[in-house]
Amino acid sequence: MRCVDIPRDVSKAIHRSAEGDPLHIPVHGWIEGLPFKSTLVPRGGGSYRLHVHSRIWRKLRIDAGAAVEVTLLIDTEPRKAVLPPDLAAALADTPHAMATFSALTVALRRQIIQYVANAKQARTREKRIHLVIKRMLERAAKQRKKPGKKKA
Repeated sequence: MRCVDIPRDVSKAIHRSAEGDPLHIPVHGWIEGLPFKSTLVPRGGGSYRLHVHSRIWRKLRIDAGAAVEVTLLIDTEPRKAVLPPDLAAALADTPHAMATFSALTVALRRQIIQYVANAKQARTREKRIHLVIKRMLERAAKQRKKPGKKKA
């Protein structure tokens, strides 16, 4: 994993101009001339960190500690995850799974959708949809148990 630590003064300026969730700020821009889309995450101390995807750092042949030129712009375009009809129908059949799926971050929902969409055969796609529903129900069950926990 390669990261770019955003300087504190730049982080503060980005935080002030960001709309919505100031903890996870959607951005786009360029790293050494290569375009990217990502999300800034809190680093601590009022600063942000940008995680650089492996296809970028491998292409640029940069390693940890390397200095890179980054141009950042706040991404104001909506980042909605569009559900394929079969996954949407399966989630609609199980309300707990749908509620859990809807509570996930957009990025995680997008990854799940991509996981389902990348299945080459219909049978594999069905298996993946069933697995997603199962995982969402497991996650919902965990969340229901959390508030009632007592410390020993």
